[in-house]
Amino acid sequence: MHQPFTIVTLAAGRTLIFASLSMISGLACAPTAPSGALAHTSKTASGKTITVCVTGCDYTSINAAIDAATNGDVIQLAAETYSESAVIDTDGKAITLRGADDQGSSPTSILDGGGAHRVLQCRKGETSTTVFENLVIQNGYAAGDDGTGGGMYNYKSSPNLTDCTFTSNSAVFSGGGMFNIGSDPILTDCTFTDNTTDQRGGGMANYKSSPTLFDCSFTSNSARDGGGGLYNFVESSPTLTRCAFTSNTACIGGGMYSWQGSPALTDCAFTNNSADQNGGGMLHEDSNPALTGCTFTSNSASDGGGMSSWQSSPALTKCTFTSNSADKNGGGMSSWQSSPALTDCTFTSNSADRGGGMYNFVESSPTLSRCLFIDNSAGEGGGMYNQKSNPTLSHCNFCGNTDGSGFNSISGDAIDGSSSENVILDAECVHGDINVDGEMNGADFAYILGYWGLRLAA
Repeated sequence: MHQPFTIVTLAAGRTLIFASLSMISGLACAPTAPSGALAHTSKTASGKTITVCVTGCDYTSINAAIDAATNGDVIQLAAETYSESAVIDTDGKAITLRGADDQGSSPTSILDGGGAHRVLQCRKGETSTTVFENLVIQNGYAAGDDGTGGGMYNYKSSPNLTDCTFTSNSAVFSGGGMFNIGSDPILTDCTFTDNTTDQRGGGMANYKSSPTLFDCSFTSNSARDGGGGLYNFVESSPTLTRCAFTSNTACIGGGMYSWQGSPALTDCAFTNNSADQNGGGMLHEDSNPALTGCTFTSNSASDGGGMSSWQSSPALTKCTFTSNSADKNGGGMSSWQSSPALTDCTFTSNSADRGGGMYNFVESSPTLSRCLFIDNSAGEGGGMYNQKSNPTLSHCNFCGNTDGSGFNSISGDAIDGSSSENVILDAECVHGDINVDGEMNGADFAYILGYWGLRLAA
């Protein structure tokens, strides 16, 4: 199904990675540094502070400051644009590279690659004691031997980044904004915007890496092949909390694409991402992602507008799919030879030619518990369409779903015979019927309390 990656390790830790994607048809912030001149070197409890600016500082070059720094030092930048003649390399040192901000938490120290070279790299085993704060990393370019990580490249290194912006970086192969190989960096309040790659991972690409991201955003990044926002491959299992993917594009996996990994996402939002083929919001292949409290809204693709699963077993809890669309199959979600498990998930106003809410095909065995399908539409199977697949449903409710024949919730193969306690209402939804069982009564109030983790007294 998936053609293997060819990996060639070069000198100085550089790596070439070639792949052919399979196709199916169809830390707190520092106070604001003043612009212009900064104070000269000063001592702190953990080390010294070295200043870098155009005039009146210890150094005018960031790389010269790094050469002079020792473990525990802080390199303080001004609100200026720094255009180093070569990539900025922390050289394995446990130091902090700290930029200025505008007192509104937006970084104002700009590291500019000028479209000529990569901006940052960590290649000598840096850990979380190597810190990057309040930086804009822009116009980096990675080509040459490896062509990965236009904005930043981490090789067997796991630095800590806070309030950093990666914008307008590009890479020939993978990771326009950032490329991680054997690395687990920690990112907090970082943004990836308008980064591109000719192949995979416009915003970020991970190979045998599992970074941790808090409150990060991926916006308007693009990849010619897979993973417009984020690409995870070969044993990469990142953890993302409260991250947002918006308006990213790719051939497959507009927001995110994972192959042979198990990413964990909590309270993440996928909005207005698109894919030419599969997985507008997200695509996973031979992967087992876990998603809790995530939203998929207004994403689009040929198949799987919100999400697409290939030979995978994703687990989704309290996720919502709203107004996603697919030209062909699965407006909200499509599954191929997959066994997704969904609990307390909702599909509303999604659309497709087949399976407005969900499309299951070729030996897919999804399991759904307490899920709602409301006002989805399709040419066939407004709520769900099953082809050579028999999903198991428990306490799931359908209403207001339509196809070419009128109100019609499920088409194609029947749901599994072990399914139970479902309400499939091929009619308009009842106003105030929160649990969509066809009636408005006390059960609706109990449903709301249950969703909040509360219980009525016996």
